[in-house]
Amino acid sequence: MKKKLMILFMIIILTTNSVFAKQNRYEVHFLDTGQSDCILIKTDINNYLIDTGASYYSDKVLKYLDANEINKIDTVILTHYHDDHYGGLLAIVDSKKVNKVLLPIHDDKIKYTIYKQLTKKGISVKYISNNYILKEEKMKLKALTPFKEDKRIENNNSIVLQGEIDGINYLFAADCEKTEEEYMINNGKISHCDVLKVPHHGLNTSSTEGFLKKTSPKIGIITSNGVESPENKVLNRISNTGSIVIRTDLQGDIVIKNGILKMARSDLSIKIK
Repeated sequence: MKKKLMILFMIIILTTNSVFAKQNRYEVHFLDTGQSDCILIKTDINNYLIDTGASYYSDKVLKYLDANEINKIDTVILTHYHDDHYGGLLAIVDSKKVNKVLLPIHDDKIKYTIYKQLTKKGISVKYISNNYILKEEKMKLKALTPFKEDKRIENNNSIVLQGEIDGINYLFAADCEKTEEEYMINNGKISHCDVLKVPHHGLNTSSTEGFLKKTSPKIGIITSNGVESPENKVLNRISNTGSIVIRTDLQGDIVIKNGILKMARSDLSIKIK
């Protein structure tokens, strides 16, 4: 009898653990930080940031993290060395426990400044190589790096991340411009996605017809301030693909959770999956 009870007890424990394991939640947050990028990937296990927004949005980013009860960030990924993408980094590492920061590998004076600042604080710094994988139970993102360093246009050195989070295909295109888009298309680096973080804030340097045709997103999310960006030519190109355009300058913070997209400034929601 004792043996049967013990077996039953073990079955209950294993079943319970299995149920909890399946409940690991994944959320993707596109913060409204004007014409800058800060994207939070929140899970029950770890938290990740793709870029940190411009420095003048640091207070807002920190308040947002606090509101979401985020005190620890496993990985911060900086896509390239422009201050609207790395500017809030120091404020974040000073306020939250950050395990590691991933930096683009190409040469830039900012790269070495950031490295020194972070290592002094005891934070692990690693460099992203092509096909670097960020992986969890229901998340797998692959980093795509440029085929060569663009000495003239830093945006074309952007780290692009593509993959699946909780059954939804994402393409986080950073600020890549036409040259990098063409390289990724011609070399089969990118494919269809459900959600596209529109490159370079919806400016006409990017989002070529070929790029949009290749990715054919259901949703195109533009991080913009509504003044300098986005440009109408890009909005028209995205709309002509049949994609739904969502803008942070109009809709505020955007959250995708359980296959549903919700916006801070709208009661409407969009089912993605």
